[in-house]
Amino acid sequence: MEQAASPSHLRELTSALAQGDDTAWSEFHRDYGPGLFRYLLGGTRGDYDLAAEALQQTYLRVARYARPCESAPMFSGWLRVVARSALNDCRRRRKNFWSLLRRSEAGQEEQVPESVASDNHVFESLDLALAQLEPAERALLEEKYFSGTDVRSLAARLNLTPKAVESRLTRARAELRRHLVAALSRHE
Repeated sequence: MEQAASPSHLRELTSALAQGDDTAWSEFHRDYGPGLFRYLLGGTRGDYDLAAEALQQTYLRVARYARPCESAPMFSGWLRVVARSALNDCRRRRKNFWSLLRRSEAGQEEQVPESVASDNHVFESLDLALAQLEPAERALLEEKYFSGTDVRSLAARLNLTPKAVESRLTRARAELRRHLVAALSRHE
């Protein structure tokens, strides 16, 4: 994972990563991807699928949080922290998913009807709140959070800057929150 890059080359690479440069991303994937994957594969004790999922989450986080850096050890350390955090989040999601399936198979959902009713209530309220948004806001939130489209792709599709898309997402989330709070309070 650690590359013997000169400080100036590493600064150029990380600066370009922070700006979303495609050539820099190709170089990053080529030079750092295999090392990150080996690190994650070791962390999962050979679980290829979990390591691959964590690698994708690591890439997303690097894309979002990359900053210019001149120190190879510092950059490699940051990559390890990001990868470990992504792996822990993937494990947590997987554990919650399998736990839900086991409870479902064991018929435990009948033992906790309040939580199921509460979940249904929240989902119904969320649907109601989404329906009250402007179509453009709703489409933007659905693409970002339901389809998993990254901000850069949304920006390219909408012919906007990533910062403008983030601003629109912030406003749309605030509006959704306002409608959701109102919908939840009506059901109480």
